Amino acid sequence: MIRKIKNFLFKVPFSVTILGVVALILVVLNTIRFATALSQWDLILDFMPNPGPAYIAATGLLWALCWLIVYLGIYLEWKWGGVAFVLLAFLYVSYYWLDRFFYQPHAERSNALFIFITVLLFLINSIIVFALPKSRAYFAGDTEVDANENVPSTPQELPNQELQKREI
Repeated sequence: MIRKIKNFLFKVPFSVTILGVVALILVVLNTIRFATALSQWDLILDFMPNPGPAYIAATGLLWALCWLIVYLGIYLEWKWGGVAFVLLAFLYVSYYWLDRFFYQPHAERSNALFIFITVLLFLINSIIVFALPKSRAYFAGDTEVDANENVPSTPQELPNQELQKREI
């Protein structure tokens, strides 16, 4: 059991950990959106009858479940976890802007430039993190912890280290 925990702790690159944390934060935020829509149903109906609390609750639940699946994909090291994160990030950003322009047309847009830059940086960073060699190796399942609990910096390094140990 301790070996499995050490294997996970030493094996996961920091960049992949950041992706997992971002996915978990989005799970929490969308769960809060869902729960708030349910608990404040009448208030939402008074102030925003169109699209209404059902839309807010449904989208909150949908995105919370989607991000939870992506988080599990990252945590459990599924091969599609990184690609799913990037694709879901693009879908989520598209949803955000469509929701903002179609369901909130009269809202003040003083922070639109800030949000646009933030979202753009989020997407670029997601692609960069997924493109890093250690991240790709993690999702490909190529990294392993050797007997000394060292993680190779590249997937090709592991056989060379084992050969050097055998020669000694």
